[in-house]
This record gives sequence, C-alpha cells and structure tokens, in this order.
Amino acid sequence: MDGSLEYSRHKEDLVRTVRSLQVASQNTLQKAVPLLSSQPGLGLLKPSHVQQLSKKTTQVCRDLEDVGNLLLFRQDELTQKVTIPGKGGASSVHWCSDGSLYVCGDNGPYIHVLNSHGKPTQAFHCRDDVLFLPECVTMTRSGAVAVTDIAEGILRIYSPNSYPPWIRVGGHFKSPKGVAVDSSGRVLVAQYTCGEVQAFHVDRGHRIHGVKKASGLRGPQYICPTPDGGFAVSEECGDVKLFSANLKLSGSLSVTYQHEFGNPAGICADPEGNILVADAQKRNITLFPPSGSPICIVSHGVCKPAGITCSPFGLLYVADSGDNCVKVYKYRAKPYYTPTSPHRSGEALA
Repeated sequence: MDGSLEYSRHKEDLVRTVRSLQVASQNTLQKAVPLLSSQPGLGLLKPSHVQQLSKKTTQVCRDLEDVGNLLLFRQDELTQKVTIPGKGGASSVHWCSDGSLYVCGDNGPYIHVLNSHGKPTQAFHCRDDVLFLPECVTMTRSGAVAVTDIAEGILRIYSPNSYPPWIRVGGHFKSPKGVAVDSSGRVLVAQYTCGEVQAFHVDRGHRIHGVKKASGLRGPQYICPTPDGGFAVSEECGDVKLFSANLKLSGSLSVTYQHEFGNPAGICADPEGNILVADAQKRNITLFPPSGSPICIVSHGVCKPAGITCSPFGLLYVADSGDNCVKVYKYRAKPYYTPTSPHRSGEALA
C-alpha cells in the first residue's frame, strides 16, 4: 500500500511539473507575441537573455523527451523463454506479421518456425547438394525464406517447388553475414570481410538486378531496414551506421548519441523509428529513440544476444546464442497502433 501511495505522489508531482511548464509557456507567449509583432525593439530584453533562455529551453525540451520515453518503455520485462530444438541454435530471428518466428543458428542445418505461442511448427532442412549452416534469416517481399551462408559465400532462397528446394541466388558473395529486405523490396546483404552492403532486387526467376553497394564499413554484421526507407548496419568494431535509401551514409549512433558500444550485433527498427541494438560484449540491448537519450531496455539475463527483431505489439525477440533460446521481452507500455487485421496472434507472447 505504501508503495502505491508513493507512486501516486510521484505521478502527481510529474503532472504538476509538466502542467506548470505548459501554463508558464502559454502565459509568456500571450505576452510576448503581441509585443514582438508591434514594437521595433526588445525593450529591456538583451540578446544575452535570449541566448540564455534558448539554452535552458533546449535542455528542458531534452529532459521532457527523456521523461516521455522513460514513461513509454520498459526494462527487463521478460515474458517468455523459447528453447530451440537441439539441432539448430539461435543466432538470427525474424518476426512475421502472423506472429510466427523464423529462427536459425550455426549449431545445425535447420530453419525453425515457431508459432505465436512459441511452439515449433515446422523446420526447413538446410541442404542442397550438401548440408549448410544458415548464418542469418529473413523473408523476401514474396514471402520466401532467404538465408546467408558465410562458409560458402552464398545467398539462398527457399523454393518448395524446386529440387533441391534451396536456390542459390546471385553467384558468390564475400563472406555474407546479415541479410534483410528494405521497404522497396530490395534484398540487403552485409559482406563482412570486404566491409560493404550489397543491395539488389530478385525477380521470379531468382535472378538479381539493380545491384548497388555501400562501402567503407568495418566488419558489418547485422542489418535492418528503417522506416525512412534506408537501413542500419551494426559493425563488429564498435558502431552502428545509418544509410539512406540511395545507400549514402547518413549517420552513426555512436556519434549522434555519444554512446560507446562493445560489440554491436543484432539490430532492428520499429515503426516509430526507434533503433534497437544488441551488444554481445556488454550483454545488453539499447534502444535509440529518434529524439531523446538512449535507453537500456535489457540490462541483464542474456548470455550472448545475437539477432533481434520486434513486433508492432511492443514485443522484442532476442536470439540468445549463449543460451540456445529466443527470449521475449515487452519493451513498450502500449503497441504502436491497434491492428484491424484478424491476425492478432502476435499478442499471445505478451
């Protein structure tokens, strides 16, 4: 009971503080706007006063953004732990709109499909001429499973009507690791040793065209599309780079947020533009909002976080390769929107 009363007092204090700021700013605007519109000068107000007010306002706005984010997000709220069958592993995970998960790892030649309740429903055997170990998994625009094979330097797409069902796409790549599909349907492949991302379209005949490259990276690992049409890439050497839709470098999380990474691995972005990064060395997951300071949403409980993905229901799925499982966290207080689709099964893991 005492705890509930304390929380209530804190809420009242916060509401009172925000309301005071709102009232004070409205009063100032009501006084200032008519004067600034009619009189030629600033009266007794000096430029130094304006500069000081500007600096304080900027800091207050940042503090308010941080308050809003801290109210919205959650930390270490584990809702489920899904163990992957013995032959498989968990280093890459992809969430689909029907609530299912596609999981793979370098412990076995399988892609495991889990339903919205975390139960295995299907397994794709990774074999064409020989067995291969999938490095990373994603879904193409047409709904086909695509995986990278870093050992053979190949991108494969699963086609159940073909024999063998795994079709090699695009010839040879240089150590393909992360793979994703952007908002335009292009396949993005992070090539680890040569430090570049290759972007291209795949037609129905599994031929690639429109190949473009983004270079200058240092050990690119995982890759994810961003809501603005671009993509983000994690670098093993300690940074996350942002690229625009035309493959031009547009930013760096370490520079923009003054954040020090250890070994950034899995990465994903949600519909609001928040970028989530798993740090395999620090064993945590940090959220980078479009406005405000970074927030650590998973601070403990993961052995070696690798691939991550999130859903519109405010759930984060972490492939923990050190624990051979997928851990599900609720990192938002509310979903981004209320889905009208009948496929609401993704909520079952909450």
